[in-house]
Amino acid sequence: MASGALYSVILAGGSGTRLWPLSRAGHPKFLHALTGTPASLLQSTANRLAPLSGPDRTFVVTGASHAAAVARQLPDLPDSNLLVEPSPRDSCAAIGLAAAVIVRRDPEAVMGSFAADHIVRDQSAFTAAIRAAVRGAQSGQLMTVGITPTQAETGYGYLRCGRRVDDDVLTVAEFKEKPTREIAEKYLALKKKHLAELQQLQVEPSVMP
Repeated sequence: MASGALYSVILAGGSGTRLWPLSRAGHPKFLHALTGTPASLLQSTANRLAPLSGPDRTFVVTGASHAAAVARQLPDLPDSNLLVEPSPRDSCAAIGLAAAVIVRRDPEAVMGSFAADHIVRDQSAFTAAIRAAVRGAQSGQLMTVGITPTQAETGYGYLRCGRRVDDDVLTVAEFKEKPTREIAEKYLALKKKHLAELQQLQVEPSVMP
């Protein structure tokens, strides 16, 4: 079981196609300020994680074409915590790379992965959810974070909730990746039992495949 502190891994990849032409391959969405503040989505993510892990325990996994921009936007991030993929892979590969680095630094670590382009309005609720997930990971559980869906969305995964473990934690009975519109609408109608997954994973790095 892990007994150490949380190490946050920010996944900062993408081809810059979703918000084209504002977002381009060399300057994807997470490098833009889109929330009405001067901070980019990447900077907002790092600021959100600061109370939980701080720069020394925060890693960013990004592509070679984005590494310089990420370093400029996060000047407090240690050089050794910027992990550059030589070629684009999926999220699983990026998480695995970070896990391999973190477990060498701290075998007792708990690792959490976070997308660089999420918008979170309630910082206190986010912090409380991640701390609850860290406690679960420290007891040997594989943890993820879900939110109550507000619309039927086919581009994300859904969690079907199982039994309640405590006030903050439920087991996952089933995971459904990118459902059809019809199934997503059913999940929305049953939103007390189905949550949208945030792709945020809390786990001991040593259990990563």
